[in-house]
Amino acid sequence: MAVFNEDTRVKIPATIQFMRNGYNYQSLKDIDLHNETRIAMNRFIPAISKLNGKQYTQAEALAIVEEIHTVIKNNDLGKSFYQWLINPQDKPQLVDFEHPYENDFAIVDELTFGKDGTENEKTGSFRPDITVLINGIPLAFLEVKHPNNEGGIQAEFNRMLNKRLEKPEYKKYFNMLQVVSFSNNMEYESDDDTAFAEDVKAGSFYTTPNGQKTSFSFFREEQPKTSGFVNISLDRVKAVLKDNHYSPSEADTEEFQTNLDMNTPCNRFVTSLFDKERILYYIRYGMTYVNNTVPEKHIMRYPQFFASKALLKKLDNGGKSGIIWHTQGSGKTALAAMSTRILRDYYAGQGITARFYYVVDRLDLLTQVSSEMAKRGLNVINVTNKAEFEKELNKPISNHISMGTDGEITVVNIQKFDDEMPVSKNDYGAKIQRVIWVDEAHRSYKSDGEFFKNLMLVDPDAVYVALTGTPLLSKKERSNLKFGDYIHKYFYDKSIADGYTLRIKKESIETTARADIKKNLELENPKANKSDVYESEDYIQALCKFIEKDFSYFRLTNGDDTIGGMIVCASNPQAKKIKRWFDEQSKLVAGLVISDEEIPSAVNKKTQIAFKETLKPDILVVHQMLTTGYDVNRLKKMYLLRNAKEHTLLQTISRVNRPYKSPVGKVYQYGYIVDFVDIEEEYDRTIEMYLKEIEEDFPDDGEDGGSLTGLIIGPDDINAKYKKYVNELDSMIDTANLERFSKQLTFMNKDALLTIRRLLNGIKTCHTEFKLSRAEEYAAQIDIEHIRKLLKAVQARIDFVNLSSNPTNLLTIISNKEVVDILYEFLKTKIEIMDLGKLIDAMKGVANTQEYKELTDLVTKVQDEIKRNRNHNQIEMVKLDEVLQKLFGKLDIANMAEINDELRKILEEAHRINAENERISARYDGNYAFVKTYTDAVEIHSEYDKEDIEKVMDIVYGAVKEIKTANILILQGRDNFVSSVKSMTVTKLIKAKLYGKLGLKNWYSELLNEAYANMKMF
Repeated sequence: MAVFNEDTRVKIPATIQFMRNGYNYQSLKDIDLHNETRIAMNRFIPAISKLNGKQYTQAEALAIVEEIHTVIKNNDLGKSFYQWLINPQDKPQLVDFEHPYENDFAIVDELTFGKDGTENEKTGSFRPDITVLINGIPLAFLEVKHPNNEGGIQAEFNRMLNKRLEKPEYKKYFNMLQVVSFSNNMEYESDDDTAFAEDVKAGSFYTTPNGQKTSFSFFREEQPKTSGFVNISLDRVKAVLKDNHYSPSEADTEEFQTNLDMNTPCNRFVTSLFDKERILYYIRYGMTYVNNTVPEKHIMRYPQFFASKALLKKLDNGGKSGIIWHTQGSGKTALAAMSTRILRDYYAGQGITARFYYVVDRLDLLTQVSSEMAKRGLNVINVTNKAEFEKELNKPISNHISMGTDGEITVVNIQKFDDEMPVSKNDYGAKIQRVIWVDEAHRSYKSDGEFFKNLMLVDPDAVYVALTGTPLLSKKERSNLKFGDYIHKYFYDKSIADGYTLRIKKESIETTARADIKKNLELENPKANKSDVYESEDYIQALCKFIEKDFSYFRLTNGDDTIGGMIVCASNPQAKKIKRWFDEQSKLVAGLVISDEEIPSAVNKKTQIAFKETLKPDILVVHQMLTTGYDVNRLKKMYLLRNAKEHTLLQTISRVNRPYKSPVGKVYQYGYIVDFVDIEEEYDRTIEMYLKEIEEDFPDDGEDGGSLTGLIIGPDDINAKYKKYVNELDSMIDTANLERFSKQLTFMNKDALLTIRRLLNGIKTCHTEFKLSRAEEYAAQIDIEHIRKLLKAVQARIDFVNLSSNPTNLLTIISNKEVVDILYEFLKTKIEIMDLGKLIDAMKGVANTQEYKELTDLVTKVQDEIKRNRNHNQIEMVKLDEVLQKLFGKLDIANMAEINDELRKILEEAHRINAENERISARYDGNYAFVKTYTDAVEIHSEYDKEDIEKVMDIVYGAVKEIKTANILILQGRDNFVSSVKSMTVTKLIKAKLYGKLGLKNWYSELLNEAYANMKMF
């Protein structure tokens, strides 16, 4: 019978896919692990000897590994180790990034990190499914789940954040690991409207360890690999299965062959991310340490990866300029920062020195960009006048770079140069390549204007890379006519789907507060000038009252006082009056940031930083400043009073589209805008222009070209989503009667239950959005208390399905009370009663019976025994799990007495298994390594008497005890351990007549190898 579980469906096929990509398979049976780092010494020593042109002895290699261990224990997110990895200087080279195929790539399944031999986070260990070893060093891992797993891929994210990254004892491992990834072998959810930001369930994701700020990225392939795969024979596949304790015959089953296909979602992801050249590129260039208030480590997002590769391809083909069109919030500044290292090395390989310049067109952007670049490890030079720029422009080599920086970049405010800019020159024949990044290429650079002409004449041989999220599209001022073709594009539909930005929910003032404002606004002259109206004291009074009330309600409804707001004013005078009103009449703290002679730039800067890094002010009041380039995740609501046009409109509203998770765990699905100026017509016109641009410049992109619809939504869109949820739910189950609903759930499989839960959660979220929009008519459609009760019922059923399908695993992680609650809710659905209103009383009667009390008592005792067991893969525990599955599958009120009889037998068996393991453990002084070695040997060699195998283990353990330096022997390697123990035991085994009787000649070395591996783990 075929085994159909996570290992056979995902893990082992993914292991084979790594091998197809040229990775070697490393068995735990013959790995020599350094205990504290989990570095595979048997791979590390030959690899670094090859890279460094020197044959290291065991002692010399051990000294290097001990130094690595010291470095990864630093409290620096692994920065010291990473610097050694990519730039060893006077240390031994650990990885050859210049010649990827000179490195040793291997994968090992179920490698334990920590002090225990099993996945047991309570006792300080974790065990990824597949660990990637590069030159023997664990630098990445892949965790897998079967499709439609409970909690989806989010369950793995939560485990990573809450059970691994928060533990101090794991810190050193995550300082060493550069890339961690997750897959449940499913396609990404294509229906974005049903995939809430906090509820992503399907797909494959990657990240780099970044403490509690770790975020997870999609990988959408743009350049699929079609050749260069290694053919893996069926015999090798069977060997991997056997090494993972499965029958080699599994390889012949249709189910396994289906999952072995190279084009399954997980297998494609393995190829996309872990292709040898790609993974080294990611490690070398894709990691950035960001010096925020709390230091962070970021990893390159996939659109940044493909953009950087496209730029290199452009340069290889002789190109000198182009545009990177990435939507707002997709990390264009970070891309430029990462690319400095990439292009520095690219030109250094040609004997050319690269110099980098970043051009902005506003003082506030110079401040923002300089700060972001400096945080990312670059030495930043701000140019304040033409003479300084000329000086920096013509330096062949920088004298500003200091130790600890990743290079240098000069940030230039083009507005500083009213006359022509300086022209570069290369004195003394210096080979210099200037790379000029042009920020926000949709502004300030008119083709017939001085700024554009001056910029392009600075250096005719320079590389110009224009960055924009909203290119100019008018016939006169198309961006790509000025800066060249598009190098790479990444539209906001993909950015939203990838979770880098959010949709924007528009709340029209007509449906919220226009009537209130008009009621409080009495104009003597209805034909007055607009500024007279919108800057009048009556208007300011009515407007500010509304904003104060609305923003306070927004915070209250979300239960979150950390979210901030922004008021985008029509003029500076209006902004000043609004600020004054909040100062004088509101408890909310407002911060004013405008370009005004009365407000020093230092004050503006202080307010910007305070809003970004603290929770005050509550709300920003701006005119034109901060409506582009100012990214603050907690900024979630905008009050739009200024009528912006085209690209300026998209830039402005995008200030609220950054993802945000509050300190209490609230995850936002939208950014919110209250629209006082009716942007819909201008928005539609702008989108139409962009669609035309796409059609003209990317005619062959087909479905992958991107979409520009649906960025802004309103209550009507939420209502359409709600109707969709209801229709789908009604087609599956009757939700009108709670008890009937609960009974119907018992006939549904787990996939259907998960779908019902997702739809109910969707309806619940729609209700919240209606309330936030003050769309009370829409909100009244939903009986939210009834929805909560339905959710509780479906969750209870899911819990029981989990209990009956995977009992030992679930019983290990939940409490006694939780398992009793699951049984109670399940048995409630089994009561047959005509008057459903009397169900609760009927269930109370059942709960008071002796049979029910015995049932719950026996289940909790079985649970306690299961938790005592340290090896759930032990064959006897696997059989026990199968018995429990059948037992829970037939549980009913009518047969509780029969169930209790069977539970007593299960309890006796579980107690017997644990007692036997503890007896053996006591025999070996509590050393569980020998318990596992013995139980595995009994399982594998069932043809021999287990008492004889026990005698063999006694002799082996006696020899190990005699070796006082056993721990040193383990560090010196498997071969030394095996040969030393053999020399001390073979004669004794022969005299005891065990060597020939058990045929130890054929498997004694294998037994000692197992003992060695288990001693390393335990």
